[in-house]
Amino acid sequence: MSALPAVVILHGWGLSAERFTPLASALRKIGYRVFVPDFPGFGRSSTPNRPLHLSDYADFLDTYIQKKKLDSYVLIGHSFGGRVTLKYCEHTRPGLCGVILTGTPGVTPIAKKKLFLFILLAKAGKFFFSVWPLSLLQEKIRLWYYYLVGAREFYRAEGVMRETFKLIVQEELLTAMSRVSVPCLLVWGELDQITPTWIGNKMQEKMKDSQLVIIPDRDHGVPFKDPDIFVKRIAPFLRKL
Repeated sequence: MSALPAVVILHGWGLSAERFTPLASALRKIGYRVFVPDFPGFGRSSTPNRPLHLSDYADFLDTYIQKKKLDSYVLIGHSFGGRVTLKYCEHTRPGLCGVILTGTPGVTPIAKKKLFLFILLAKAGKFFFSVWPLSLLQEKIRLWYYYLVGAREFYRAEGVMRETFKLIVQEELLTAMSRVSVPCLLVWGELDQITPTWIGNKMQEKMKDSQLVIIPDRDHGVPFKDPDIFVKRIAPFLRKL
């Protein structure tokens, strides 16, 4: 029997490797070697000295896999980690034998006009909120607006990571999806409000060798909130690789 591929788990925005310890443990119990890096700017990693693009995170992942000397591996990308996975798959990657994307906004949940308006207002915000009496309500108004446009993670980010977030959400991933050349499993929580299930359906249409699994009564955090359920749903896919 051939050795099982390694599994590399890529965390979502605002999370870290530590949050996925339960999922890593569940996968190790069924025989997999598991690796969970912290992306630059998250967890125990240092904050980058400039705003990063998805290509920078894909390069980080490539370097990480080479350092670990993984010659056969599967990527599990949660949310933002799934975006990085798609960007990484734009190029042929020797050793990559499968991809699992969960709650990944491969298609932006924010309409393009809405996103453009959001970016413009975010840039103008510094001046707008400097005017009294709006300055007194600055944080409350910003929080309300970011929730309204579905960009809560932007509100939570600061400095170079806020600029990084703006670059990340503006990047189109349809081309990247079309270039995924390995089997892909899309796993969605039925109650996901951050990346609704229609996004998973849309991505399945765009990716030729993909299947979609929807987990009932679970939300965006199903990989780390319910790791045993998540592993049970992905195990058949992993066994075929």
